[in-house]
Amino acid sequence: MYTAKDIEVFFFAHNRDAFLRQALDGYLNQTVSGARLVLLANAPTEEVMQVARDYAAKGVETVYEPKSLNVFGCVQRCRELASRPITVMAHDDDLIHPAYLEMLLKAYNQIPELNVALSAMGVVDGKPFTSHYHTRCAVFQNASEFSAYIFLGGPFTFSSCSYRTETLKKAPAPDYARFGKVQDVPFMLGACLDGQAAVLQFPFIKYRLHPDQDCQTFSTGPTAEQWLELDRLHQTLMCRQNASLRRAWALNAYHRLRIGWRDWCLCEHGKMSFAQYLDRAKKKGLLPFSARLAGILLRGGLRKRALDFFAPDIISL
Repeated sequence: MYTAKDIEVFFFAHNRDAFLRQALDGYLNQTVSGARLVLLANAPTEEVMQVARDYAAKGVETVYEPKSLNVFGCVQRCRELASRPITVMAHDDDLIHPAYLEMLLKAYNQIPELNVALSAMGVVDGKPFTSHYHTRCAVFQNASEFSAYIFLGGPFTFSSCSYRTETLKKAPAPDYARFGKVQDVPFMLGACLDGQAAVLQFPFIKYRLHPDQDCQTFSTGPTAEQWLELDRLHQTLMCRQNASLRRAWALNAYHRLRIGWRDWCLCEHGKMSFAQYLDRAKKKGLLPFSARLAGILLRGGLRKRALDFFAPDIISL
């Protein structure tokens, strides 16, 4: 039976001291106590180091890294440092519901082969977290089902995702060359290994939107090639599983490509047309004729039709 003493939370911190204090307070004020809190200070500003000094008295430890690691460098460092059974990787600009760690513990204690557990995402809105929340949790038997959930638009956030440490250390390392800034999904899928994944359906994490976020700066990608590689991974995982997931992939393949172009691959819009992007996808086998026809004909009903072939198991924790 896991307890809070089995959890280790790493905070990625570089230069956002004001947000960092709120993130630390969120984990210090959980409904369960005993988790180890570690500030991974990578090339930190003096303001961040002052936060480290202020919070040392509250039990927050600091690991100093002289160089800036970026998010996935921090992920890799956490894989090396993690020492307790469950590892949580927290970003310095998010808000955490007081019951989040309690819910993670319930998930790991109730789902036997759970390797990855995370939350649906809310957005910082200036309102406090409500004391009323539900405990519904989507459970995936393997990486293929987890991939289908993400591919079909299920709510999730990489921030403050948790991992069974034993499998986290065995999982493939982040592959920035292949996926660029969208490698959060491949990393979580890879961390499943041969076990299960779970997503809390209540948004226990509030994601802060601000200009300093790299995800708000599309000049840094993802490129068309990186997005297509992400879709190739989904195709591989979903189409190897069973006929239901293959149908779900085919129904949503065109829609996913269109969303990728419209919302993510903005750095490519001056270099190629949408038609050229789709042509590249076809050459990679990511857009068979049947998938494109389904996307055009079904339009808004795509996700609903795809969910007819795949819907996750929902349990109450």
